[in-house]
Parts: sequence; structure tokens; C-alpha cells
Amino acid sequence: MTVKPNNSSNKISSDKGLFLSLKKYQDRQAFLSAYDLYFDQIFRFIFFKIGNKEDAQDLTSATFLKCWGYVQSGKLKSDNEYKSLKSFLYKIARNLTIDYYRQTKPQSSLEEAEAIAVDFGDSLDQVSQSLEFDFIISKLKELKSEYRSILVLKYINDLSVAEIASVLDKSKGNVRVTLYRALEALKKLTQDHDGEGSINTIK
Repeated sequence: MTVKPNNSSNKISSDKGLFLSLKKYQDRQAFLSAYDLYFDQIFRFIFFKIGNKEDAQDLTSATFLKCWGYVQSGKLKSDNEYKSLKSFLYKIARNLTIDYYRQTKPQSSLEEAEAIAVDFGDSLDQVSQSLEFDFIISKLKELKSEYRSILVLKYINDLSVAEIASVLDKSKGNVRVTLYRALEALKKLTQDHDGEGSINTIK
């Protein structure tokens, strides 16, 4: 293991700095900082895919354990596939969620979804200013998994198109097309509710 500088870990808060510290030094403090920084985001992503709070917490913890195992093995140092720590964590979470789907059929609770999402601000307002929050949540769950995932990544977890492309193994152009189609699908579902729907465009 490379010896790290004395001040390399406890003052790092950026994704780039944390990722570098993990790759170069296998820094435990950097990992703990990453845990604090990204736990809620990863939890949101998993929860909106599987709809079960306890299982989402377990899978979120498993995501970070898998990440740390990857760091300790030294594989992260030579892996150039991931450009950011955030996209690396989301990729692990996505793979664990796929495994979860293979083992069980997720059940969702509207009340749980509302409680989880409300804790994290008004990001869904970016998707629709005129529709009730609980209605948006219920309609998200009616979308196919691909559309639901990409909307959660973009509008709830606030990932960039480039970051989403890395997580989903898609080109940025493909992500933009899928986002557009997902928003159109959501708009179609909401039109019966208020007669028009109000969905913003992708930027």
C-alpha cells in the first residue's frame, strides 16, 4: 500500500479527492467520508427501485461493503472504467438491485415512498410543478423499470447525464433519449389527472 501524506484524508470532501485517496492509498478515512457523503443518495436510488425500506437499507450497506472490498483488493487502482466515486457506487448499487430482483418481487408502499422522498427536498418539482407529490410518486411506480431508474437518477438524486451514462452503461445520447421518453411516459400517465400534465424538458 502506498503511504499517504499526513493530511490527505480527514479534510477531503470532494468526489475527486475521495476517489483518488481510495485508489492511491486505500484510505479508510476517505471511505468513511464517502459513506457519509453518498449513503442517502444510494439509499434513495435503491429504495425507489425496490420499494422496501429495510431491504433498501441492507442493500445500501452492502453497496459500501462491496466498494470497500474492491478498494482493499487493489482492483480499483488499475480500473479506469469509472471516472468518479459516485458513478462507481451507483454501479454497484444497480448490480445489487438487479440481483435482488432475481430473488424476490419488490413490493412498494406509497406512504414509505412519500416519507423517504420528502426528507430530501423538492427535487421532484423539477419534473412537475403542478402535480401533487403523492400522485407523482404513485405514477413513477407505474413506469417500466428503465424509465423509473433514469428519472430517479436525474431528478431525485441529481446525477448529470454523463454520470447516468456511466452508471447505466449507456452513451450520453442514449441517456438523453431515454430521459425524454421517460418524461413523455410520465406525462402521459399524469394527463388523465389534471387534463394537461406539466413536465419540464431535459437540460
